[in-house]
Amino acid sequence: MRLLIRHQYLSLVPVAALFFIFGTIYSTHRWESTRQLNKDQWTQRLGNQGTQQSHNGQNYDDPNCVDFPRDRLRDIQIVFRIGSTQPFDQISSHINNITNCISNLIVISDRVEEIGNGFWSHDIIADLPKVYWEGIDKDDDETDQTAGLKAYANINKGDSSWKQGKYASDRLTHRQGWLLDRFKFLPMVEYAYNVNPQAKWFYFIEADTYVVWDTLFQLLEQYDSRQAWYMGSPSPGRQLHGETTWFAYGGDGFILSRSAIQRLVTKDPVKDEESNNTNRTELSLTERWADIVKSDCCGDSVLGYALVRKGILLSGLYPIFNPHPLHGIPFGPSGKPYWCQPVLSLHKTWPGDVSALTQFVKHRSNEQTLIYADLFYYLNLDRLKPRENWQNSDWNGFEEGPESPVHESIEACVDGCHTHNECFQWTYWTETSWEWNSVPKKKCTFVRSIRLGSRRDREESWTTTVTWTSGWDIEKISTWATENRCEKPEWVEPSSERIY
Repeated sequence: MRLLIRHQYLSLVPVAALFFIFGTIYSTHRWESTRQLNKDQWTQRLGNQGTQQSHNGQNYDDPNCVDFPRDRLRDIQIVFRIGSTQPFDQISSHINNITNCISNLIVISDRVEEIGNGFWSHDIIADLPKVYWEGIDKDDDETDQTAGLKAYANINKGDSSWKQGKYASDRLTHRQGWLLDRFKFLPMVEYAYNVNPQAKWFYFIEADTYVVWDTLFQLLEQYDSRQAWYMGSPSPGRQLHGETTWFAYGGDGFILSRSAIQRLVTKDPVKDEESNNTNRTELSLTERWADIVKSDCCGDSVLGYALVRKGILLSGLYPIFNPHPLHGIPFGPSGKPYWCQPVLSLHKTWPGDVSALTQFVKHRSNEQTLIYADLFYYLNLDRLKPRENWQNSDWNGFEEGPESPVHESIEACVDGCHTHNECFQWTYWTETSWEWNSVPKKKCTFVRSIRLGSRRDREESWTTTVTWTSGWDIEKISTWATENRCEKPEWVEPSSERIY
């Protein structure tokens, strides 16, 4: 597909290139060196549900927020979207480690409740226009267009699931929660802008989005908020005039400039086709796209389409916006640009990893821009030993032919990986049956990238046992990492050709 680049950006290329070169070499933004403001009062406006937040610049009870550059939040509005089916430990970990220093946090959910640090969630589903609810009461069965909304009434029954430390599986299934989530995107953008119209930038994140705030501050300094910017990790979206449009994948987080939101929510005049006279204006953003929201699986896709229809194209900044979790980042010579680029976001990082990662990120950011190579060494990927009940080949794996000797044993798999130029790690799978005269099944999988992978417990039944064992070619991995040192961070330019 032909690369889509805004005309505004083309005029900035020469200046931006010089800025990237000199800015990344001579300047990084340290929390300690950022000028701190006195307690700037920030108060969320009363919503139609009567929720209110009032904070004095930051969370002073958290020692990790002492040096946080809260003055940066004058220009940046952080919007945190959650849902009732998300586990308590995921939301709690985020509030206590990732957004714990964000004083102007807006929390979007499907119910009103106190989330933590004095913040209340806003029930954005209650804001949906009447057109979304038409026909729901008449339908006995849940259809594709009503999926999620029919179950919404059950969410607000009973006590707060978040305060109880669990998720509302008794009131809403995971699938219903996922389908309900699509209805939050458009009204979320409108609500955030109405709450804080003075913000220059709006950064929308989810409960499983890990954020490196120092990277966010450095990134936005390189762009003009007076232009209509829409940034994120590109995913293929709906068709328009026979071409694929691109939207920012919601799990990575996405950024909209104030100018982009203003253009998006503006109600343009509508002409009567017969008289060619203007007799009305467009509906609100949320009303305008109601039919498409009901028919589409994903709210981030519809938002991207609505932006395209307003002439705002996605500025893809993959891999700065990263769709992989920490344990799944594919480093190495696999065609994936995860090495010298700055890290802004990770997706689906395990809650148990967040606290330690946060401390590492904070101290590392105080030294220099955090890049993917730093996370490679944080994970000790150049020193890992083989692990039982582990799988590291579920991304970028490949297999030799069934007659290859590498499938005979773990030792043969290890040797085969070491002699194969493209193999950096391996997984050995076995299935043993207790049936008479059965022959064990074995399979060796090679991997072209370098990644941690995840635990995979053995599977047992009355007749079979299945196991996974994984390992890494440490010699080959160490050699590659040594030969590919990063001289400086590589700030990628906007593109929709780089896609995970």
